[in-house]
Amino acid sequence: MNTLQEALETITWLTNAYPKEAMDVIRANKDAAIPYLRAALQKALCEQDDLADAYELHFYALFLLGEFQDRGSFPLIMQLAVLPEETLDQLIGGAITEGLNNILYNTYDGNLQLLEQAVWNTEADDFARAAFLSVMGQLYLDGSLPKEDWQNFLRQIIYSEEEIGDYIYSEIALEICDCHMLDMLPDIRQLFKDNRIDVTVHGEYCDHVDAMFDYNKPYRQKLCTSPMSADTLKNWAMYEQPPRERKTDQDWEKLLEKAARNLSKPEPKVKIGRNDPCPCGSGKKYKFCCLNKAPSGLDLIESASDRKKWLKEYPETDKNRQEGRLYLADYYDSEAIEIDQIVYLALHHRSGRPIWDPEPKFTQNKRTLLYLNTAFEKFLEKVEKEGIQTLQEYDKRHSIHFTCAEWLDVLRNLSEESGDQELSRQVKHTMETMNAALSH
Repeated sequence: MNTLQEALETITWLTNAYPKEAMDVIRANKDAAIPYLRAALQKALCEQDDLADAYELHFYALFLLGEFQDRGSFPLIMQLAVLPEETLDQLIGGAITEGLNNILYNTYDGNLQLLEQAVWNTEADDFARAAFLSVMGQLYLDGSLPKEDWQNFLRQIIYSEEEIGDYIYSEIALEICDCHMLDMLPDIRQLFKDNRIDVTVHGEYCDHVDAMFDYNKPYRQKLCTSPMSADTLKNWAMYEQPPRERKTDQDWEKLLEKAARNLSKPEPKVKIGRNDPCPCGSGKKYKFCCLNKAPSGLDLIESASDRKKWLKEYPETDKNRQEGRLYLADYYDSEAIEIDQIVYLALHHRSGRPIWDPEPKFTQNKRTLLYLNTAFEKFLEKVEKEGIQTLQEYDKRHSIHFTCAEWLDVLRNLSEESGDQELSRQVKHTMETMNAALSH
């Protein structure tokens, strides 16, 4: 295959194998190929549902124009991307979720208004609208979209009376976290309060707080800031792939048994030497710190190693501070963080046990009750010390993952169920007193 025309003809129709040779010829003739690739997009836009099923040139064109970073194709790609869901799915299928955001980012021509209007477009595919948000988030991270403009746009949607769909609200909440805009946590809280978040998409409010401070994984919207490669297509299921070893039913049973054993395996006990660093993190030697200390109240609920495991997703401390990152300690005092960690241990969802061997509800409730009771005692001490009058005042100054009303209500119900009427009355009295103070 020597000519550009032969290469374009090869990718005009769907083939069983990925057309690597044709793609390389097109790359070698990039400038001459771009008008043909743009024309393929124009053809798809004109014919839409009438486009022949086997016609694929527009599909390859999307990825090649993204690789070429062809700014002139951005308006065409946007016209395609805002087509109704069924039409868009028929035209580009999996590219909606597996490449559209990178293609848009790499062809972006500076017309922010096109992206903004597309996000508001409730006739467009929700996954495509999420891709538009993703591009805007990356533009903010690049420094080319001012923070004030980005936040104003997001807040316009959050507080608009126009409904734009739970999926988009959920994506907005995650974009806020991915961009680490801590001052917008109240806006995420408002979305949850208004029941606009689909928790099956990215989790509860507490999961969004964790995501806000998480710098340890590549984010979904961290886009391809260097030229993307259209060759990412070669692993798609639409092409023939090298044969893989098929697993038998017996193989799957062995894998499930191994997974069950690993999940139920107790945490290995590590012997701590007298001169080793204390596992509490103080920086002192074990013999000068916790060696002879009596077990704390928390140790009677769960071991320190268990607590560490279940706090794995909790925002890391500023012990190994890195420039440019936010930490809880920048916004909350150590007492507030301690109380929040205890509440988190009580209420945050614990994954890891196999579904066929769930933790008994009684065991879970008992642990939750003990943790929340400990948090309640520390909460009362802090409220008294600082003269805090209302739950709302405490929330504004100190609550992180859960509001007071959320965890105190759980504590009241569990204490009542367990027969601890005195604790139930005390929690109820505290909630009523601090709510009454708000009305005066």
